[in-house]
Formats: sequence, structure tokens, C-alpha cells
Amino acid sequence: MARKAKLSTEIVINKALEIAQAGDFNALSYRGLARELNVQPQTLYRYVANIEELQIKVVLIFLDQLIAFVQNAVIGLSGQEAILAFVKAAFDFSQDNHAFNSMLSLIGKINKQDEILSKLMALRDIPTTIVRRNNGNEDANKVQQHVQILMSLIFGFIEFTDLGLYRDKADASTTLVANAKEIIVNW
Repeated sequence: MARKAKLSTEIVINKALEIAQAGDFNALSYRGLARELNVQPQTLYRYVANIEELQIKVVLIFLDQLIAFVQNAVIGLSGQEAILAFVKAAFDFSQDNHAFNSMLSLIGKINKQDEILSKLMALRDIPTTIVRRNNGNEDANKVQQHVQILMSLIFGFIEFTDLGLYRDKADASTTLVANAKEIIVNW
């Protein structure tokens, strides 16, 4: 057997993230991770208590990456331009990170979702802040409705694209932004 690499919690989590991003969050297992790290599966319990804890940590990093990506896309923009940049960035991130959709489905299977839900709310806060700034005194419920519609459009479009319902993936981002523009025109 080859010499075992020095491990740390950070190394274990980063390798798990690498595996998940390369394919599918649902394929992440202790055995597969141990094989990649050249250790026995039980060794991993020293660094991460169980597979769910590992999944949570990986999902949180992935969501942090998404949040940073969309925040970077909207910096210096406002109003509809910022909303459309958010839409495009979220979709482009999902296409550049093929495990995005499996990450979303994995979240529903995780029992301890509090930290993940907090990150998802941080993602949702980005368009919420943009809509609030753009619409001034608009009713908070109306702002929430707008953001729910927007997030549903984005995540639904991602799902449909991954399912192959939008065959021209090169044009999908443009189509999504055009659809979002139609929705937000009267906001």
C-alpha cells in the first residue's frame, strides 16, 4: 500500500468537495473518499463525525462559492440590471459546476438543515436587497413574492436545462435572462 498522506479536517473536506464537484453530490461516500485519500474509511471518522456532517460541510462551501460568484456579478449594478446579472450569474455557476442540481436534491435528504437554510437565505437576500433598493417603499410581502418568483424561475430553469429540456445549452443563459427580463419589467 502506498504511503498514507497526512490528513486534516480541511484536507478531507476539500477532497470531498472536489469529488462532489467532479460529478454528483449523491455519489459522495466515505468509501470513495477514503479510496481517493488512500486511507481506510474508518480513518475519516477522526476528521468528520459522519457522512451527513461531511455532506453539510461540502454543501456549505459550495453555497459560499455560489454566493461569492453572484455577489461579484452584481457589484456596482442596481435595479433591473443587477437582477438580470444575478440571474445570469446563478445560472452560469450551475452550468460551470455540474454538481449543482444534485447538491440541491441532496439538501432535501439532510436531517440537520439549519446551516444550509441559512446560506440559502443569504443567497436569497441578494436579490431581495436589490428589489428593495429599486422599489423603495414597496410592501415587504410584494418584494418577497417577486424574489420567490425569481428564484423559482432560476432554479426551475436550471433543473429543466439539466434534464435536457433546453437542448441548446449555449443559448440557455440568454434565454433565461430574456425570460427574467419579461417577468421583472413591471417590478
